[in-house]
Amino acid sequence: MSVVSKNKLSSWAAFKNINVYIDQKKILSNININLHYGENTVILGPNGSGKTTFLKLLNRSIYPINSYHSSFKLFNKENINIWDLRKRIGFLFKEMEQRVNNGVKLYDVISSGFSGIYNSRYTNLLSEREKVKINNLINEWDLSNIIDNDFQSLSDGQKRRALLARALVYEPSIIVLDEPFCNLDLKSNYILNKNINKLINQSINIIYITHNLDSILPKTNRVILMKEGKIINDGSPNELINSKILSNLFNISINVIEQEGYWRIHPPNN
Repeated sequence: MSVVSKNKLSSWAAFKNINVYIDQKKILSNININLHYGENTVILGPNGSGKTTFLKLLNRSIYPINSYHSSFKLFNKENINIWDLRKRIGFLFKEMEQRVNNGVKLYDVISSGFSGIYNSRYTNLLSEREKVKINNLINEWDLSNIIDNDFQSLSDGQKRRALLARALVYEPSIIVLDEPFCNLDLKSNYILNKNINKLINQSINIIYITHNLDSILPKTNRVILMKEGKIINDGSPNELINSKILSNLFNISINVIEQEGYWRIHPPNN
């Protein structure tokens, strides 16, 4: 996507001179970027480059260092109510799977999208309208046959679909995904990829992290490259997903091949 076309899109997140420290260690440095409606964005970079921290700024679980020269706005607001945020952005982070205690049912996990708490007691307080939404998601994401199972007994693919259904209870326009395809087998990866593409077809904007080029969604139209806590490049897949740039990003010699909208990595030719 060109700079001109980006400028025509309205922003839902704006970062200006953002720095983040965790345990006195600088994780993100001088982040200056806008995220726009109408974009499906992938973030690529080595482990430890700050990708997940960047996404956690969006759900307000991490806050930047305030300074006179910095600002961070979500939906044109520097301060936004967390419940208002959840109605506009759905989140799926890897560690959410570990937060669910043994014995919590899948249905309660999905319903916690409304309350924020994995507990059947809060499920019983759902309104009829909220129950209808949950039931629609259960059917749409093919979870009806396991809905009464303990969440922790499910496969990684089932857990991921359940948490994505949870992220959709408020019908947000944006979904933030932290390595959604991590640890999935071939079938689970295919199903999740298909379902996320369906969301894109419904005009939901996706911003996500992946370590596998073959998991990059074909309708991704923006790529952000991160390394050592900095954004080092920002552009279209055609501009940035190539052998030279990704070899430099990951400090390894690789061949990148694109075929029908999907990318693959091959070892360099001898």
